[in-house]
Amino acid sequence: DALVQHQKPQRRTALAAKDGPIVPLIAETGGINAMLVDSSALPEQVVDAVVQSAFRSAGQRCSALRLLVLHERIADAVIEMVHGAAAELVAGDPADLATDLGPVIDREAADNIHRHLQRLDSEAKVLVAPAGLAQAAMNLIAPHAYEVKAIEDVKAEIFGPVLQIVRWSGDPAEAIDRINALGYGLTLGIQTRIDSRAQAMAARAHVGNIYVNRNIIGAVVGVQPFGGEGLSGTGPKAGGPHYLYRFCAEQTVTVNTTAAGGNAALLAGA
Repeated sequence: DALVQHQKPQRRTALAAKDGPIVPLIAETGGINAMLVDSSALPEQVVDAVVQSAFRSAGQRCSALRLLVLHERIADAVIEMVHGAAAELVAGDPADLATDLGPVIDREAADNIHRHLQRLDSEAKVLVAPAGLAQAAMNLIAPHAYEVKAIEDVKAEIFGPVLQIVRWSGDPAEAIDRINALGYGLTLGIQTRIDSRAQAMAARAHVGNIYVNRNIIGAVVGVQPFGGEGLSGTGPKAGGPHYLYRFCAEQTVTVNTTAAGGNAALLAGA
């Protein structure tokens, strides 16, 4: 229905003009991947997971961390540690063993990230913004972090080493609901030392892959089926048991065995 009623006529035309059946599709896109941290979490463990999830591979993973949701009791300490850890990362030539972050994929990607950075510079509180890096030569983007006022302020995925941070307090279920309301559902991180809370938040989240007390990148092929829901995918996970079923067509055959007659003696038990 969404395709047929789409506001752009070319979408409807393409669907109507197609010869033959529609090819089955499995899609896995990106997401505004969040990590929710409660007041019981260990700050050192959180920071290690955040730096890996947000900045490894220059943030160019569909599963990379985009939104860090910190409980207000530990927010200041964690933000200070993230700032210090990010400042130690070196952006440069991937061939240099001292490099932590290489360039983003191309000039178009770098330009798009810079547009988002300019917007965030004016709309959010700058937490990490390296100075003096000659970024243009190699499409280098150093780690950046910003504090935003609300989860709802994060409206789009920035496909690079850019982390947005928001503080929360109160009921963690409400925070999960607000993350769900963003519409994406690829990866989610949960940092807590309360097992029952981790289980409750995982059950409430509309997310394909959930990671507790670790980073949220690097799903292991053959061990952790990967894929999202909502705006992050069509459902069946790559590497999971339901993947091939998406390409199958079910057939049901029903036979009326009395229509052609039968063996009356057999039916009578003779």
